[in-house]
Amino acid sequence: MNVRTGILLALLLCFGARANGGGFSKLPSSARAVTLGGSLISFTDDPNVLFYNPAAIGPMHSLSVSTSYTRLFPGVSDDRLFYISGSAVANLGFAGNLGIGVKAFSSNSWKENELVGTYAQQLFDFLSIGGSAKLLYWSAAAPSGLLAVPEEAISTVTFSFDVGALTQIRNIFPDNDLQVGIFFGDITRPTLAKNGSGDGTLDLRMSLGATYISRVYDYAVTAHYTVAGDTRRLGVGAEVSAMKSSILDQPVELMVRAGLGGLQPSAHQADLNGGLGIRVADFMLDYAYAYQTQLLYIEGTHHLTLRYTF
Repeated sequence: MNVRTGILLALLLCFGARANGGGFSKLPSSARAVTLGGSLISFTDDPNVLFYNPAAIGPMHSLSVSTSYTRLFPGVSDDRLFYISGSAVANLGFAGNLGIGVKAFSSNSWKENELVGTYAQQLFDFLSIGGSAKLLYWSAAAPSGLLAVPEEAISTVTFSFDVGALTQIRNIFPDNDLQVGIFFGDITRPTLAKNGSGDGTLDLRMSLGATYISRVYDYAVTAHYTVAGDTRRLGVGAEVSAMKSSILDQPVELMVRAGLGGLQPSAHQADLNGGLGIRVADFMLDYAYAYQTQLLYIEGTHHLTLRYTF
């Protein structure tokens, strides 16, 4: 890995840590999340919500699965920087909903993996609560090269927990809904340091988000605010149904999305995002392009997600 790639990787992990709390990279889990400012905390129609608010899977009434792939900085030729994720949510009737999610980031010298198990219960028609247990793993390869200082490869495993709640206000105006989610992540504040040092402790993350949904005009507008340690991040986004039709008697829909997010104050790192979603029957293909404003002269990132609802 050359110096340029090393700098990119360090910046990426630094931004991910600052935006989400702690040293463990928290990259977006789906293309849709990217285009909506980086979070799905107050959405309830996507299995990837379990990464952002475990309570948000509570209102889901069917089996839903998703898988995502992100190619980071395609212009980097000597390292393949990418991450993948997958999620699934199943409805158990009166017993609540269960979800599972996985995320994996990979480069030549650094790897991070996350396994999430989620449970949520819809207590009333307007309120859901939920929690997630997470297994976190990271590893760093032994230094290589003529000038490398001989060291062993290192890795560590730890556990963490998230909790959340979500309320739905139906028909706040006729055929218009408001959804509000609150999330507390890494509430046990585990350490990712190999020696258990407090320097590797994950910050408690607190997020509040709201989504306004118009069932009349088929659009949604969302905003969320996250606090993690001394970091503050604001994200906003919107999606609109641009076209509805049918092909071979199957419904087809085109969604257009755009959003932005950034650390506060606004002089710090920010991102501009746009993308599309194409639904054919029960399949949804999402694409997002994200541009980091502080990574000058570097190509943006491409995100692809495939979702299916049974």
